[in-house]
Amino acid sequence: MKKIKAVLTAALLILAVLVMAGCSEEATPYQINDSENYSVSVKFDANGGYFGTNTYVIVDAYNISQLKPNSEGDVQIALLEPQNELRGIDAYEAKNPGYFLAGWYAERTETADGYSYSRKWDFEADRLSVDPAETYSAAEPVMTLYAVWVPEFEIEFYDRASGELMEAYTFKPSEAENIKVPAWDEETGAIEMYKFPERDGYTFQAAYYDAEGTKPVDTETVIHPGKVDEATGAAEDPCLKLYLDWTEGEWYRIYNVEQFLDNASVSGNYEILADLDFEGKIWPTSLVYGNFTGSIVGNGHTFKNIAVEQTNNSKVNAGLFGYLAEGAQLSDLTFENVSFTIKSGTRVAGTSFGLLAGTISEKAVFDNVAITGGQLIIDSGCYFGTDDYIIGLLCGMGSAPIDSSDIACTTTGEGLWVSVADGIVTLSDEPVGDPTVPAEETVPEETQEA
Repeated sequence: MKKIKAVLTAALLILAVLVMAGCSEEATPYQINDSENYSVSVKFDANGGYFGTNTYVIVDAYNISQLKPNSEGDVQIALLEPQNELRGIDAYEAKNPGYFLAGWYAERTETADGYSYSRKWDFEADRLSVDPAETYSAAEPVMTLYAVWVPEFEIEFYDRASGELMEAYTFKPSEAENIKVPAWDEETGAIEMYKFPERDGYTFQAAYYDAEGTKPVDTETVIHPGKVDEATGAAEDPCLKLYLDWTEGEWYRIYNVEQFLDNASVSGNYEILADLDFEGKIWPTSLVYGNFTGSIVGNGHTFKNIAVEQTNNSKVNAGLFGYLAEGAQLSDLTFENVSFTIKSGTRVAGTSFGLLAGTISEKAVFDNVAITGGQLIIDSGCYFGTDDYIIGLLCGMGSAPIDSSDIACTTTGEGLWVSVADGIVTLSDEPVGDPTVPAEETVPEETQEA
């Protein structure tokens, strides 16, 4: 430890001259070092970086008379990196924002493009060999070690359609960066983006290594190809570019009822990957009354055992969906054993109700959608004091290419009769049709597709 302390003391004296040079006519630290036999010096050049405020070079000085020569008569000096903790409070960490320290190199050669480097110093194994028979001056370092910097490695994400840079982030080459490719989370139904950027209103579809989309990323992780050449300190492939494709809308992949309920929204888009049984579950209120503009791609699956009750008198559109608006799309989906009940006390006047939806926009899209075992149930205690209402088997207003023949309209309680014509339901407080048939057993007339 005494040798280390002596070396560090000398280093501090040498460093002081960088600040004080030219400010005094007294002996310089170099002269003091020489007089005390600390005449062998090694310079660390931050080489574009810095050690501290206005500090770009540090120097270690050694008294080789205190060091034992080897069998060949040379003194072998083990150098300390500037940031080595053995320096204690005098440790210096070289910094250069945006760059990574590739190492300390003993050879620097000027080239047309700047400099090239060689002889990376291994502080564990390498030794500085000094001949004690020679004469040295602290002011003339026997060796200079240059900090070699490489840009921090980078990953850039581009929108493939527009070519615009979406996001970029950097990391140190010493921190191997393997990033996960976005994947669907089977627990949540949402896509997990990991470190990939998100895009508002869109869902990740695919990633490519080229802008043309001919080299897809088909692995679970992306391995950054960057390397640092140990021999020269030069960086290879420091920047990885990824090009991303997107699907419009916020999409979910649904495997169970809980996923659908947790992610239900009027603008959501859902790819259904299993039959869903809603027995004992509450169908999302946001869908019952909201303006649905999303998509449900059923993939041939079934939504079954859905029961919806209309009790909110402030809502004028209601059904399994309040309003299937422009942009709404339902495909390859069957609704089985589903019901919509207009409960006692509900205001019917000024409303549009239906089993599937209160209203369906003419720009909503349907493909291979079916309803089996549907029930439209109307309680006799609902209020319909005027005929300013529309109740349909399938929907109140609008239409859809869906067969409504398996939708039954029934009543509960007493004093309410219904008739159905062209899929539209009319309420009456007087018997309709055969007065010998009780209201609760009234069978709706044959209906056409709504």
